[in-house]
Amino acid sequence: MNYQKLLEVLFKLDVKTMIGVLIWGNLALAFLTLRYYLYRGPDHEKNLIQRFGIAKILQAIAWILLFLRGDISDIASVYFGNILLFISFYLDSLIVLRINKKTKIIWFRLQSILLALSIILFLLFEIMLGTGNIRIATASLSVFCILVIPNLLNIANNLSSRFEKFIGLISLFFLTLLLLRALNSLLNKDISLFTNNFLQIGTFILLILLMFVSGIGFLLIMYERSYELLRISSNLDPLTQIYNRRYFMNKAEAYYQRALREQKSLSFLFTDIDFFKKVNDSYGHLFGDEVLKTIAKVISENVRPLDLCCRFGGEEFLILLHETNNEQAVLIGNRIREIIQNLVFEENREFKCTVSVGIYSGIPDSRKNIQHFIDNADQALYKAKESGRNRVISL
Repeated sequence: MNYQKLLEVLFKLDVKTMIGVLIWGNLALAFLTLRYYLYRGPDHEKNLIQRFGIAKILQAIAWILLFLRGDISDIASVYFGNILLFISFYLDSLIVLRINKKTKIIWFRLQSILLALSIILFLLFEIMLGTGNIRIATASLSVFCILVIPNLLNIANNLSSRFEKFIGLISLFFLTLLLLRALNSLLNKDISLFTNNFLQIGTFILLILLMFVSGIGFLLIMYERSYELLRISSNLDPLTQIYNRRYFMNKAEAYYQRALREQKSLSFLFTDIDFFKKVNDSYGHLFGDEVLKTIAKVISENVRPLDLCCRFGGEEFLILLHETNNEQAVLIGNRIREIIQNLVFEENREFKCTVSVGIYSGIPDSRKNIQHFIDNADQALYKAKESGRNRVISL
């Protein structure tokens, strides 16, 4: 009996009261979001946070205008209120698409078309008919059309996290109720914005839930992405954007232990830019940095995804080739050397760059460690330089 009373209380909520909750909830989310925006460092997703905050402000203003229905002019409440609501949900839809890493540009264009159609059709029906039930049906169908595709794409995307999919499912549940609300409004001419029936109340309850879950969820997703970006960037050399020495050594140790267990061959390639000090002295450090970045790009593009490469220090690069014997390593080393030898630098087309490569390959055993392989690759590099540079030497 107590549960029945609780359900009765919950579903006897006044629609106007729930619109008030939506006003204050969206204002609170806008405040939190914009504060997070101000304290966040510059990155490519900061604009996304700003747009989310703006969407919440617009939605709060829209609900204020709808809340004041009957107390202000219909032009402000009906026309501007609903149009602002469409625009705010449209901005939400763009944010969902932007979070989705596989979204194509065509979906963004489609959302703009759906927004334009929603506004035009709403205005036409309002001018021609102007009844409360048609207004609710048109507004509900418009919001449904604006939000349904981005949320379906979010759920179908295998790169979306479980939390992102969960928000998408709640959104779809809300949209299903919104669709039922639209159909019910078409069949019942007595329905208006403040009518307290099951579908109206259920839709607004779910909208409030969605507002808080999606709002807090968005901030958590942004924080999670910032943390992931920071974690990844801490593993990269700041200049060349390939792995740094610390991360390389940690990963290489795991590769070495696996090769030891499976008795598979590993190859280490030590690569050094020939006469790099003269590059800095003759052309300046900025051009020297460009050379380092270009060499790193060539190396990273000419090893397999399962291999490792890093900037070991200064102008030295170290490569680990997984399950690769000496003959295969020499071929890869020569390919990299020849590509670099034929590079043309736009800043100085007369400049030619060469590298020396030292290789050591073998099957790990328990009497040796990873440093043994690296030291021998370094010795091979020393011999390559002694032999005249711009060559590959293996021990």
